Amino acid sequence: MLSTRQLKDSNREVTERFRKVIIKYGVILAIGLGYLFFVLLSGVRIPCILYEITGFKCPGCGITRLIVSVARLDFAAAFGYNPFLFITGPLLLFYLAFSEARYVIYGNARMGKWVIFIWAELILAILYGVLRNIYPI
Repeated sequence: MLSTRQLKDSNREVTERFRKVIIKYGVILAIGLGYLFFVLLSGVRIPCILYEITGFKCPGCGITRLIVSVARLDFAAAFGYNPFLFITGPLLLFYLAFSEARYVIYGNARMGKWVIFIWAELILAILYGVLRNIYPI
């Protein structure tokens, strides 16, 4: 049984971890929204270095156009720009949310069985990157 002091210390630690997570994702969200509005207003995007040099599309090519299409609620176009990330993106976000919640509550973010998911995602991304260049849509 935890004493009142231990419980207060534990709550303080959870609150501090939660604050760190909120600040981290607040900054990431602010940068992402800033970039989104910049793209929407100017039409200028960060180019893919791999595509610019080799002419081959990487597994991430089309992410900016995908996100802009999702922001405009044009899901068919979003799927067309990068079907792999359109499908697996929500799974990655779920994993990220699960990992951060575990960190906030327990103080660690051990991946456990999620390592299999991460490796599968990486292997599928590489496979998708190769196939999208062999069989362009």
